[in-house]
Order: sequence, then C-alpha cells, then structure tokens
Amino acid sequence: MLSRDKHYRSAFVLAVAVPLICAAAAALILRTMNGLDLSFFKCSIKQVTGFHCVSCGATHATFALLRGDIAAAVYYNPLYIVFLCWLMYLYVRLVISLFIRPYHRYVLKLDWKSAIIIAVIIFSFTIIRNFPFYQALFY
Repeated sequence: MLSRDKHYRSAFVLAVAVPLICAAAAALILRTMNGLDLSFFKCSIKQVTGFHCVSCGATHATFALLRGDIAAAVYYNPLYIVFLCWLMYLYVRLVISLFIRPYHRYVLKLDWKSAIIIAVIIFSFTIIRNFPFYQALFY
C-alpha cells in the first residue's frame, strides 16, 4: 500500500468520523434532554457579579441549536453562534486541505492584529450585553 493511499484514508476517516460522532452525541443529548429543566444551567459569574459574561447563554444556545431553533440560539448568545460557525469553517478547511495537499500540514495562522481584534470583539460584546438597551432587546 502506498503511503499516499494511507494518508487519504486517514483524511477520509477524519472527514466522516467527526461529523458522525457529533451527530450521535447530539442525538443522545436530545434524547436525554426532553425532561431536563434548563433553568438548572445558570452562569456562576452572573450569579456572583450580576453581570453577563461572554459565554452566558452558551448552554441554552447549544440546546436550542440541537432542537433546530436558530433564532432562540442567537437570542441566547449571538457571539457563541458566530464562534461555532468559525469552528465549522476551520474544520471544513482542514479536511479540504488534507485532500488537496496531503503532505502539508494545515496550520492556523493567527497574527497579533487578529488576536487583538478578537479580544476587542469579545470585550466589547461583554460590555455591550450588560447595557440596558441590549437587555431590553434580548432579555
């Protein structure tokens, strides 16, 4: 067997196995979540400080996405939905790069400017979601 065939088989397993495992986990969570009270999941940072953190509502947004309710997921935490879309983009890009360039490892390049922009977005979102006008719109 050629090493090239082995590499493509590994890439194919990565491309198929990860989505199947995620789908199985989602089905298991959906099956057990029907009788689950979502008020049990509360943000400890919000309980201590009274302010919403950057990840407040991420658990509720995940459950809403699993139910297929995208509007509710955006309602709970819009930045988390953007983050999940970015992760899916990176995963698809990784799988495509494994098939196109099998011997070049894909490396996520994050320069200082991008890291600062991401930090500013996270900080700004955390500040904005605690203003009364944001809470009047979403809470």
